[in-house]
Amino acid sequence: MPAFAADSWPTRPVRLMLGFPPGGSGDFVARALADDVGRLLGTTLIIENRPGAGSNLASEAVAHASPDGYTLLLGGSFSHSVNPALFAKLSFDPVRDFVPVTKVATLPTVFAVPQSLPVSTLQEFVTYARQQGDRVVYASAGVGSPGHIAGGYFNQAAGLSMLHVPYKGSAEAVRALLGNEVQLTITSPPSIMPFVKAGRAKALALTTPGRSVLLPGVPGSDEAGLANFNLTGWYGLFAPAGTPPQVVQRLHAAFTQALRQPSMVERLQGQGATPDASESPEAFARWAREDARQWYDVVKKSGATVG
Repeated sequence: MPAFAADSWPTRPVRLMLGFPPGGSGDFVARALADDVGRLLGTTLIIENRPGAGSNLASEAVAHASPDGYTLLLGGSFSHSVNPALFAKLSFDPVRDFVPVTKVATLPTVFAVPQSLPVSTLQEFVTYARQQGDRVVYASAGVGSPGHIAGGYFNQAAGLSMLHVPYKGSAEAVRALLGNEVQLTITSPPSIMPFVKAGRAKALALTTPGRSVLLPGVPGSDEAGLANFNLTGWYGLFAPAGTPPQVVQRLHAAFTQALRQPSMVERLQGQGATPDASESPEAFARWAREDARQWYDVVKKSGATVG
């Protein structure tokens, strides 16, 4: 793209795509940021949900989009760390086809069960699941989602044989839990905690070793009796490879400024997410490469498959 065009960017609305339907944590994060980021850029940030194929449809669309700064991806641990290890073949390269801009937020996932299930702790659930065997079903937000991998990893760590049912997003998975169609979901705080507070579900533990000050009353995995279990999800901003450096820097500056505003910090933390902007696009790229290596081991140990 010519230098003068990059210097004048943006002159029209910018699309921010994500690979899950409305109602989940990614959708919440994207829409929480849209107004502030749009104002800082002097344009409108349009959120476009494109679910499917474990979020790969959205990733593919952005990977093949024009590198002009007008089509971006809210990806994360699922798109750039889990899926490359989980899927035998992808229609895009998560490294070559994207420019990392900044990490946006980190958040643990939560082991949650229906209010009617006769367990109150994670250890009680493990006992119950061992007795029930493959009659216990866990729901996730889709193939390749952190909940999918965490469930497979949980099976291995606790000696369980739960069956996995992927849904089209965390909102659908939570609805299945509330309707007693499944016995467990491992999902993000924004998706489940409102129902926990309303007494319709029980949060048994986090997928991180320690407690979170953002989720009082929910034990970490160590305290819950699941040692050496540590899975943290994250969201990050990516642009198509070839996007001009000036545009990448403006995006980084706008998202970083929005994420540091006290009102934004409070809003995200209220849903169990921690704003976590990267120091620079280069720092985010280095961090993402290391995270992908770590998730590769987790995916393989989990036994999770695309089936």
